[in-house]
Amino acid sequence: MAEQIYSQEIEFPFYFANLTGDMRLSALVDAMLLISEKQLHESDSDSSEMVQRGLGWVVVQYHMDIKKMPTLGQKLKVSTRATSYNKYFFYRDFWIDDLDGNRMVDLTSAFVIIDINKRKMVSASEQLTDFFGAEEITKIKRFARLREPKKFEIKKSQHIGYYNIDVNRHVNNSYYFDWMVDSLGIDFVERHRAKSMDIKYDKELNIESEPEIYASIDKDNLVTTHWIKSNGELNAVAQITWEEK
Repeated sequence: MAEQIYSQEIEFPFYFANLTGDMRLSALVDAMLLISEKQLHESDSDSSEMVQRGLGWVVVQYHMDIKKMPTLGQKLKVSTRATSYNKYFFYRDFWIDDLDGNRMVDLTSAFVIIDINKRKMVSASEQLTDFFGAEEITKIKRFARLREPKKFEIKKSQHIGYYNIDVNRHVNNSYYFDWMVDSLGIDFVERHRAKSMDIKYDKELNIESEPEIYASIDKDNLVTTHWIKSNGELNAVAQITWEEK
């Protein structure tokens, strides 16, 4: 079966924008995930439907390339397709085009399915009945190898509230982007635009977590490395490459 592409046109709303009128990284991810949720809903496997079965989708890693950042009020076509899966991992691609067909954003992702009560990974190939044309593979796809740096220039504590928690009862991963970018300060955000991003999620944050946000800045290459730790354990690590506006 051929890969099934699912697309929808959206208009970039004001609440997706940062102070410069560009779309926030978290909003980029949210817009793309919303489209995959709509496709998953057609087979009763979106997030809320999975929770009713005691299961949850959990992202493991993203790689994003941003050719041109969407801007406030722009009309966009957001698309996704499930590309492949193996026993534990489910791989999905996303992309955003303008309405003239020009590619703006590409994102590759890896997800797993967890048993919500046991908080353990379960077999993706055994839990899904519809793979949306994805190819079954035996190999694990490789993403960027991200490690926690030994040095940091920025450290901030972060409070978790009930509004940060999603239906899987852990912190929605889009908040990680807001916390990471916010740690760089408003002057940096005003003068720079993200070109690419890699993030790896190691351990979930929940309502009891007390996360600390770290950042290391390579000013010569305009690369920032971000990581989140709670109670001495690494929760996520990311690397963002920037360009000057």
